[in-house]
Amino acid sequence: MVMNLFQLIDAVSKNVNGTHTAYDDTKSFIVIPVPSKRFQSVLAQYIQKDNIRYIEISSKICDESQTPDKLFKIEKKLTFAKLAIKDGYLQVVCYLDENMATDLATLIITEVATFADEQELIITKEDIF
Repeated sequence: MVMNLFQLIDAVSKNVNGTHTAYDDTKSFIVIPVPSKRFQSVLAQYIQKDNIRYIEISSKICDESQTPDKLFKIEKKLTFAKLAIKDGYLQVVCYLDENMATDLATLIITEVATFADEQELIITKEDIF
């Protein structure tokens, strides 16, 4: 079943008991409950590279200036995502195919949100994003 961004994020949101807000046809936010009984915001947006459209999933951890030197050593705990400095923030980022099965997308987006929330708490001691 081919889904657009809004349909995929809506299905994932329902799977994780989260909430989502569509900004337009290319961008949507999902707020996901994480194991620490907190919530983490995740941005889903279409990107295009070499005439191929992907969905980029990202979640902020902290301001770039707060990034610990050793943080990238724990990136190996991630199965589907990676750490990246993007738009002035340390973020967890991954890419999805828009035709991906909802169950797999749910697993991947949940990994992004959970890891970002864990590291945000360790680094900032706050729930900012």
